[in-house]
Amino acid sequence: MRKLGYFLMWIGVRAALWMYFSKISIKGINQIPKDNPLLFLSNHQNALLDALLVATHSPRKIYFLTRSDVFKNPILRMFFNYLQMIPIYRIRDGKESLKQNEAVFERCSQLLQRGEAILIFPEGNHSLKRKVRPVSKGFTRFLFAALEENPQLDVRLVPLGMNYKDAATFPDLVSLYYGKNIRVLDYYNKQEIKESVTRLKKEVHQELTTLTTHIDNDIEYDKIVSHLEKLGLDFLNPEVANKAVDSYIHTPDPVGPKINTSEIYSIGKVLFNIINFPIYLIWSKVIGPKVGELEFLSTVRFMVFLLCYPLFYFLLTVILAYIFSVNLALSVVVVHILINLIWVKILAPLFSK
Repeated sequence: MRKLGYFLMWIGVRAALWMYFSKISIKGINQIPKDNPLLFLSNHQNALLDALLVATHSPRKIYFLTRSDVFKNPILRMFFNYLQMIPIYRIRDGKESLKQNEAVFERCSQLLQRGEAILIFPEGNHSLKRKVRPVSKGFTRFLFAALEENPQLDVRLVPLGMNYKDAATFPDLVSLYYGKNIRVLDYYNKQEIKESVTRLKKEVHQELTTLTTHIDNDIEYDKIVSHLEKLGLDFLNPEVANKAVDSYIHTPDPVGPKINTSEIYSIGKVLFNIINFPIYLIWSKVIGPKVGELEFLSTVRFMVFLLCYPLFYFLLTVILAYIFSVNLALSVVVVHILINLIWVKILAPLFSK
């Protein structure tokens, strides 16, 4: 029953993500080992959406570590448990709570020894900045614990770059770049644990900086991003983006005529909000203003859509079927869905900046 529940949840979330994003591109998925125990290591920009995208767009069934505070809501906790999320505790959750991580690391060690796949965000936090932050050593604790119990365990690390056009907006575009897997045994030396940790962290960080846009210049960060946006750079392609970052030397912004599509986009967005007025009202007036961190904006918006749209279409069908007919009600719902998809998949990315 639990497997069936997970499968149905997986299908539902994947379908919802497909409708939410204008485009989801996957690169390098054929490089993922099919049988080895795996540890996916991803940069972290977009809160829970990062995890959901990987969980639904990977050939492996994945467990993943998630900040413990999101498990406080009982409904979300049930949802997260079905998606095989494991709470990880941080200092902000209370010093005493950190002791619970010992059991978490032990569980992760056992999962790897069973040949499972785990996703972790080694930066330790999330940020909308297009930059790979320093990698923490937390993942090496249960990784090396698994090797301590089974020295021949062929664990592979799979670096993963998450790339968003504009992570806080809707609709957005995203690409997932899976890198070449790293054989942990090539870096692990039981007699030199500190050195092994350092080598592995360095390798993972280096790989992540090639799989997503990495702007390491904090002083001129905003200028560089602004310049790249004016160039119309494709942030979904990290190879192209990083070449542009490397070649940035105070070059002038491009000049010349440019077609202004912002007015068309604004009109389309207004029309989209009108035909989705009940959900737009709930989001814009009730829930959206309460989101404290910009990094959580898209995640909360997605969860609102995931929960509200099925209810919205159910009520719309019942009301129209009662007043008119079932056939008319179903026709209106289908047309409404198609209009939304045309906006999200075609018109919004065409006319957005």
